[in-house]
Amino acid sequence: MNSEVESKDLQILLRIMVTAFVIMLMLAMILIKLWNVQVISGREYNEKASRQYARNIRVPAVRGCIYSSDGQLLAGNRPCFEVLFHLSEMNLAGTRKKSVEHILQEVGRAERVLSRASGVTEEAVLNHMKYFPGIPMAVFKDLNQAELAKIAEVSPAIPGLELSAEATRYYPYGSLGAHLIGYTGPRDPTTDENRSEYFYYLPDSAGRSGVEKAFDEDLRGKPGKKLVIVNHRGFVHEVVGEPTPAEPASDIELTMDTRLQALSEKLLSNLNGAIVLLDAGDGSVLAMASSPGYDLNNFVPRISSRRYRYLLNQAGHPFVNKAAQGVYMPGSVIKPLIAISYLENGFSPDDIVDCDGATPFGSTSRIKCWSWRSGGHGPVSLVKAIEVSCNDFFIESGMKLGVDRISATMASAGIGSKTGFLLPENDGLLPSRDQWKNWTPYDTALISIGQGKILVSPLQAASYAAAIANGGLLWKPRLVRETRNPSTGEKKIFPSELKGKLAASPRTLSLVREGMSKAVNEPEGSAKRARVEGLEVCGKTGTAEVGSGNNRHKNTWFIGFVKTSSGRTYAVAVLVLRGESGGGTSAPLAARLFEKLEELEL
Repeated sequence: MNSEVESKDLQILLRIMVTAFVIMLMLAMILIKLWNVQVISGREYNEKASRQYARNIRVPAVRGCIYSSDGQLLAGNRPCFEVLFHLSEMNLAGTRKKSVEHILQEVGRAERVLSRASGVTEEAVLNHMKYFPGIPMAVFKDLNQAELAKIAEVSPAIPGLELSAEATRYYPYGSLGAHLIGYTGPRDPTTDENRSEYFYYLPDSAGRSGVEKAFDEDLRGKPGKKLVIVNHRGFVHEVVGEPTPAEPASDIELTMDTRLQALSEKLLSNLNGAIVLLDAGDGSVLAMASSPGYDLNNFVPRISSRRYRYLLNQAGHPFVNKAAQGVYMPGSVIKPLIAISYLENGFSPDDIVDCDGATPFGSTSRIKCWSWRSGGHGPVSLVKAIEVSCNDFFIESGMKLGVDRISATMASAGIGSKTGFLLPENDGLLPSRDQWKNWTPYDTALISIGQGKILVSPLQAASYAAAIANGGLLWKPRLVRETRNPSTGEKKIFPSELKGKLAASPRTLSLVREGMSKAVNEPEGSAKRARVEGLEVCGKTGTAEVGSGNNRHKNTWFIGFVKTSSGRTYAVAVLVLRGESGGGTSAPLAARLFEKLEELEL
């Protein structure tokens, strides 16, 4: 009996010892695991936790300003008052749906106070919670003073509502210089090579056209950032340390003068065309107008699709900068280059052509001179032919030269190639036998009077007019004078650059200038309506007939230059589409610009 009891006690003791051993083993394993987690892998887990909850928020810099040469603000920034909802402070316990419903209720309350719709939808709130939980959601933008006062009264009753002011683009002159200044739009974050640095990305504006686009990097500056701690849902819990401030952007000064630009656009109001005004001494663009235009403020903060479609389909193509991107048959404003080619290829300025009003081609075709109704100009030499714009003279001169020599002179004047302008431009069309293998004498006759297979932009025309004035130098048109950083004081000057040289001797240019002077200042001159009392004005008109049938119409030109009392020389090209004549439509517009230059003492 005693032995059985002892045996049972031994079995119980053995079981207790085994159980205790198993428990101790399990505790040892747990302790080893804890030691491994806390000691061996602690640093790794701490780093992972830090990466999970510490987030960088990108803070964009305020965009730089654009100024005119006369010190006027062309593109700047103004405060835009907005209503923000901090969704992290409006998050309710329970399901996300409950929080969204609460947020939309508060949005509705704000809409009733302001009497306007916000456009905020359930989908928009959900997307913001998912992708941008760490930054506030903009509910209303661009509040006026009355709206600010209304929403301020109820803001304490809406937890999470903030009234904020952010800088938004502003164009004080609206449509003035729109094709030059350009506009901005929200930047696509995927184009930022530093995008991966930031968990929350507040995008800035990016230039979409004009100088805004060409100098976008200078105007944007460098963004700052702030480090925040977020909870498991991504909502900001606290800001860590001091934010890194954004580096100020640079400002830009253009060569454009607002007074001359405003006059150019006024002269073209209700017309379809372009004006280019250059400093003949260095190629600086004082004015470049294209009509019709558009108001840059329509693009702030972004243009509506309806408005954009309207402008895109509007007659006259307001988005096209006709001064640089438009190319047209030049008509008689090409004749000074034909005269240069004629003289540079050994022909005499005293050669006489008897103009009877038309030049025949074969038995059935002829090209009329504009004087054909009166029987022609009679005997004319080169200078007289420029003065009265005689077609017969230039057709016969062109036939003597041939297309190859004409093409070489035109190429030296920049026709058929870009001028080197900062903004988008068109090459135009250089007449060449290489372009058309079946070139005919009739084609040569047409290009000799600026018709047929030749296309020129107003900017190209102003550039070669400037070269005739300045001794043959073909400057790249300069639009930006300098960039400067108001914070660092750093400045970068953009000097004028030469593109090439007009293939013309000083004597040739002197004779051509004499003809252009007589065209303006003599009673028979074709450009006499460009005359300005007391100023040395030289010019050439052109009337190009384009289209066919019911669409047959005239594009009217004037090119020329003036020397003001300051001693400086300025060149101009004026183009009016569907005008009456170069002398009657375009030349008077140039005279107004010349008068303004003298008035401003430029």
